[in-house]
Amino acid sequence: MKEKRFFVNSSGIGVCYTVTKELLCTKIYKTWERLVFTMEEIKTVQIGQITLAYKEFGSGDKYLLSTQNFFLTDCHMELLGKPPYDYHCFLVYMRGYGKSTHITDNVERDYNEIWGEDLLAFAKAMGIKSFYYTGVSHGNFAGWYAAFNHPEVLKGFVCCDGIVQYRQPEKGGSPSSRRNPDADKVVGNYELLEKMAWMEPWPAQNPERLARRAANHKEHTAILMERAKEEFEVPNIGDMTCCRANSEQEMLEKLAGIHVPVLIWLGGLDPLATAENALKVAQVIPGASLLTYQHLGHGGADECPEMAARDCDRFFRDTENRLL
Repeated sequence: MKEKRFFVNSSGIGVCYTVTKELLCTKIYKTWERLVFTMEEIKTVQIGQITLAYKEFGSGDKYLLSTQNFFLTDCHMELLGKPPYDYHCFLVYMRGYGKSTHITDNVERDYNEIWGEDLLAFAKAMGIKSFYYTGVSHGNFAGWYAAFNHPEVLKGFVCCDGIVQYRQPEKGGSPSSRRNPDADKVVGNYELLEKMAWMEPWPAQNPERLARRAANHKEHTAILMERAKEEFEVPNIGDMTCCRANSEQEMLEKLAGIHVPVLIWLGGLDPLATAENALKVAQVIPGASLLTYQHLGHGGADECPEMAARDCDRFFRDTENRLL
């Protein structure tokens, strides 16, 4: 059996082993096999002074973009780049994470605006004039930013497990690169990172859902183990309205001006992007759709990516002849 090399030890990192395929039956090796193959797929593009890392799936001119600080194996964005959907998908790693340019200063900035502009610059660099967009949780903010500021590039937007929200700004009124005083403690600390990693606590008995939960948790733990200190010091949100609104009412009024096809896809058990707040958003966007799965939580799209991919494709195909 062909051998492969991985960096693994009891903490999940640090020692080079040569293992056979038989050994990959253990959970730790399965996790690292997924991570190693994922890392090998990553490409980079230089845009001015910034490097953006990305993964590419599919081909053709039916483009779909997404930008997040991590992507799990077989996430719904990846599945859309494979049969039977066959979109041409680019999964872009946000500035500040992975092989994209890291942020090491203390300058106050609106990260959602930065990641939104990076997405638009990436599309331009790739010669993509318009595209579909979908993301999970924090991965939606770049989509909302584009919908508010450059709607002409969006053919359709499916917002999974997250919505725009108004929150009273902190003192100073500007999102900042708040230094994490615990960053030194968490870097490479398997025990702490394992507790921080992706997990869904909601009741479930379906063996496929439970297996996916376990795989996602282990893969995300492995991703966190690879991160440098500065990656733990960048907040994964900025202006959560994505339109510089100074109140919820102003945000809703600006949402009413969006004419991009929007589907909000979320779990009814989500404590962060609640169904009640999602309904407020969907009610004011012309032609918007709201799809809620009662039994899912904040990580529903990553727990059930096949469902999310199917729903995205249905919605994107329907946007071609939608009635307003």
